[in-house]
Amino acid sequence: MIEPRFILRVSNLLGEGVVWDARIQSALWIDIEGARFWQWEWGAAEARSFPLPQRPGSFALTAIEGTYLGAFEHGFARFTPGDGTFDMRAPVTINDPDLRMNDGRVDRNGTFWAGSMAERRPPSGGTLSALWRYNGSGEAIRSNIEGIRIPNSLCWNVNGDLMYFTGSPRCTIWRYVFDRQHGPIGIPEVFAVTAPGVHPDGSCVDANDYLWNAQWGGGEVVRYAPDGRIERRLALPVSQPSCVALGGPNLDHLFVTSARVDLTPEALALQPLAGALLVYDVAVRGLPEIICQTPN
Repeated sequence: MIEPRFILRVSNLLGEGVVWDARIQSALWIDIEGARFWQWEWGAAEARSFPLPQRPGSFALTAIEGTYLGAFEHGFARFTPGDGTFDMRAPVTINDPDLRMNDGRVDRNGTFWAGSMAERRPPSGGTLSALWRYNGSGEAIRSNIEGIRIPNSLCWNVNGDLMYFTGSPRCTIWRYVFDRQHGPIGIPEVFAVTAPGVHPDGSCVDANDYLWNAQWGGGEVVRYAPDGRIERRLALPVSQPSCVALGGPNLDHLFVTSARVDLTPEALALQPLAGALLVYDVAVRGLPEIICQTPN
């Protein structure tokens, strides 16, 4: 186990969705169950946070610094944490209390995608538990991927023509052919399979086209080669890592969010860093975070 370069002891209930915004030299992430937005400027002694009116699932950078497009509990919204502005643009799950929005990322074309998830039970027919994209005109468009219990691991290869995706409980990361106009197409191939009880969570792709995946329940981050071979394992001091991003001034540090939810008092005593943001020097360069190009 290598030691983190930085540890942000923020005690998130369910830290998630970390991204690096090079414009402000900051890591940004959310606490889903705490309904808060977090920011840590590189090298600062502490992170700061802002309350949110709904539980967020993921978010994207926009052209306006400090304003973001988020996949919230009820749908897609634009929000500015610094002044508390929140504008729901495209409701998705508002009429089903058993669903909420979850993991999301921006594709290489600048479109924000996010999955809805069945929080308490699989919805009848799985019609809303799906992968969605926001089209910028107040509408969410459902893709052909539906009925996923907990969507995660959403990211794209360097060229943008392959999309990675998982339903975490199925312990499998799939890879889809991706059309920039129409989204994922065809039957996916199995990219990687995790051990029973180890659930693939948030992912990112580095400049060498390798995929980094946070493995919930496994206490590690795994880096996969483009052919699915495991290139390295990064053991962590927490059992529930949830999302990863590459950032820092040279894009060569790995940011890992983690969670405290569902851990017993005994487990928390053994992993006091559960819920922290962990930052590792991995000597591998990442890619700049794509800014969402939807106009509204």
